[in-house]
Amino acid sequence: MGGNSYLQVGPDFRVQGSCSPEQGVPSVECELLLCMNAIRVLALPLLSLLLLGWREPLSVQGVDQATLTEILHDMPKTEIHTHIEGAVRPETILELAPDYQVTLPANTVDGLKSHIQMRPGETLLDFLKKFDCFRFVFDHPESLRRISYELVEDTARENVIYTELRINPIKHPELLSVDGVLDAVIEGMDQACRDLQVEAGLIVSINRSYSVESAMQVAQAAVARMDRGVIGLDLAGDEAHHPVEKFKAVFDYAQAHHLHITIHAGEAAGPQSMAGAVEVCHAERIGHGVRLSEDPVLERMFQRRKIPLEMCPNSNLLINVVKDLPSYPLARYYHAGIPVTLNTDDRHIFDINLTGEYVAMARHNGLTLAELEDISLTGARVSFLPAARKAALIRRMEKRMAEFEARWRARLGR
Repeated sequence: MGGNSYLQVGPDFRVQGSCSPEQGVPSVECELLLCMNAIRVLALPLLSLLLLGWREPLSVQGVDQATLTEILHDMPKTEIHTHIEGAVRPETILELAPDYQVTLPANTVDGLKSHIQMRPGETLLDFLKKFDCFRFVFDHPESLRRISYELVEDTARENVIYTELRINPIKHPELLSVDGVLDAVIEGMDQACRDLQVEAGLIVSINRSYSVESAMQVAQAAVARMDRGVIGLDLAGDEAHHPVEKFKAVFDYAQAHHLHITIHAGEAAGPQSMAGAVEVCHAERIGHGVRLSEDPVLERMFQRRKIPLEMCPNSNLLINVVKDLPSYPLARYYHAGIPVTLNTDDRHIFDINLTGEYVAMARHNGLTLAELEDISLTGARVSFLPAARKAALIRRMEKRMAEFEARWRARLGR
């Protein structure tokens, strides 16, 4: 660099000066130019705020429960951890049962809910039994198309702009193959997206109790449909007796084919399961992860690497992973800089919707509306969509969020 060089003072303005390193001490002219640049960098954002008008984040402090629920229902949301199996409407089960000559334990919606919904004090074994009376809906293409459509419809009704559904496609292979299950789900999901003007993707789930051969069959079926809406591969089930290492080859295969990976971990087996999911099976996100705080070293690693958590408060409460919602660690992880998202997990089994999860975190975790908006946007930021679609989704979410804020500022007079 010669004795006469150019200093950059803004993107389109260069001023000749004498600031070459050979001179050792910058000239007065150089110092003046550096000061001008510093003033510009600091002052322009402040000037923009004055010209455009600065507003404090919209506050919902002091609003009653009904109004808070209405606000959070109206807020544009994302959901990236919802199982089709646990989101079947009780009304649909009742309607479909006669078509397949199935006898249900009750013939009313309320009666059926008492058999398929979790209640406080029940156990994981109780949870697994909830599915017994309606497994028939997963054995037929037409019923799979319907329940997939209805799940997208249920989320859209509470202003969920983007949903990642997931399903374990091994049901009763003698009745419907893995390919048949996935094709029917994709058809129902795609039709709902077209009709409702929302977006969705499908994550294919593997149960930890499966053999490696069966798991690989599922992974291959998922990869074969990456151009038709399959966006990820998941591992779920008994962490304690089936560690992730068993499935390393399966997730090596998924990674080699550029299929995104999320893994259920940090529930029954604790944080060590999360470490294995990330380090051995290439997990980009963790389903639940509620027990991460038990390992401070691992928590710092998640914080440093910004590994997202798909958190499901009421699911964890009803399965007895946490003792109550005030102690739920979502706010802790959020304030530590770990990306967190809010999800229902199995909405009809746990008798919850996504709005209810947001209300619970506002009430019990003390999260502000601005923080809940950011968590909703995080679902778009960490989605498994291709880059261009993800960028478009984020822009759409930001636009909808701005409209939402304006609407509620007017209503609340704030």
